[in-house]
Amino acid sequence: MKIITAVALFALMLTSCVTKEQDFALIKGQFDGATKGREIYLSKVVNGKTEKVATTTIGANGKFGFSYSVDTPGLYILNVVWKSAQQNVKKDHGLKRMYLDNGIELDVKISDGSYELLASNSKQNECLAEWNAKVDTVFTYSHGFSYTIANYTNFFPLLPEYVDAAEQFKSSINTGDAKFDELMALLVETDMNYSALQFLYTPRTAHPERKDYPDYYDYILNERAPATERILELPTGAKYVRTYSMYAVMSSPNKPSREDWNKVSLEKIPNGLLKGYLALEQMRKFRTYDDNYMDFKSMVEPYLLNDYLKEEFKAFELSIRKFESGAAAFDFAGNDVNGKEHKLSDYKGNLVYVDVWATWCGPCKAQIPALKELEKKFHGQPITFLSISVDKPKDQQKWIDFVKAENLKGVQLMADKAFDSDVAKAYGINAIPRFMLFDKEGKVVTIDAPRPSEERTEAWLKKLL
Repeated sequence: MKIITAVALFALMLTSCVTKEQDFALIKGQFDGATKGREIYLSKVVNGKTEKVATTTIGANGKFGFSYSVDTPGLYILNVVWKSAQQNVKKDHGLKRMYLDNGIELDVKISDGSYELLASNSKQNECLAEWNAKVDTVFTYSHGFSYTIANYTNFFPLLPEYVDAAEQFKSSINTGDAKFDELMALLVETDMNYSALQFLYTPRTAHPERKDYPDYYDYILNERAPATERILELPTGAKYVRTYSMYAVMSSPNKPSREDWNKVSLEKIPNGLLKGYLALEQMRKFRTYDDNYMDFKSMVEPYLLNDYLKEEFKAFELSIRKFESGAAAFDFAGNDVNGKEHKLSDYKGNLVYVDVWATWCGPCKAQIPALKELEKKFHGQPITFLSISVDKPKDQQKWIDFVKAENLKGVQLMADKAFDSDVAKAYGINAIPRFMLFDKEGKVVTIDAPRPSEERTEAWLKKLL
């Protein structure tokens, strides 16, 4: 990563002799807004997502600049971030997009949420800047509460108009660079498709039923499955592959079981390499190096068609081997409703089926009836059902009241620091519910066990007993 001081760099660039064939791209910029505590990232598209390659500070007068040597021509993005938290500034849609190659010069004006191309020596950037401006309203709708509280009753009536405008724009693309024009047309299509699907999966004040969807959603489903590998040259390329597969599976009349979800999702993507990129996202859901992971790996291995995918899988496997079946469990602890501490190791001699949950978690509470039923069926057998809450410490009384009101059985514990507690850190828990199983010797069976509500869970526990 290159760290650039904008003012000093720009002084140097302005006083230097620039040869006719520049071996770098040059971005000259003006930031409109408060500059304190902010800096600007330059990111390039790699493997269907953005990767930061350079950082610049903003001068007191709002000026900034980048001089960047481009190895492969392609799409880049500017992002305004807070230096302290390194978070994108609110309302940054990711639309400060540009096309860079050595020799390209840009003069831009940006704010937290806007991008304006003031001057350029490339038709590619003039075309891209025009589309950035046109699609901004669509992105505002699609990216959720950070940008607008509008729901489908506002967005759906306007969608056909946006789609028509996109088609007209796509037909007008003609920069003289055939390879860029092909990529630009794909970007227009993907922006519209991804925005429409992203809209469905962001929080809203009201959500549509399937009958409310405009015809465009059927068009996406039937005609816009990601099929070309060039989609990996787009900033949201990998996200679109994942989002499309989810939408396609959710649109199926018979939704697959949890254990078949990955297989069915992969079937929705027609391109082998893109299946590999989807498998990369699916891979990250595994927590234990066990037979379930190995079965998954065997299924997706034919789609790991480049070194990047192979290396990502290899690195991930190394990260989860500490949780492989048979490894010693981390001996976490929690307190019961009376304040008494219990440890996982207190229950050696039994299988221990662990439920990590919280009173504020709807999907967690939805598992309680099935968990109670399992506890009844296995009563008197050498298995302990241990639930540990990651409610915040300030909500301890709320947790106690819930346990008593719901007459929760088994071992009921509360962790000491919510998601900062040892159990969450040790087992990489950042989303709940999470179920885990440990054997009679206190070793890992799996840290990603099936949920109580799944049909296979009862038979699986009987087999292990």
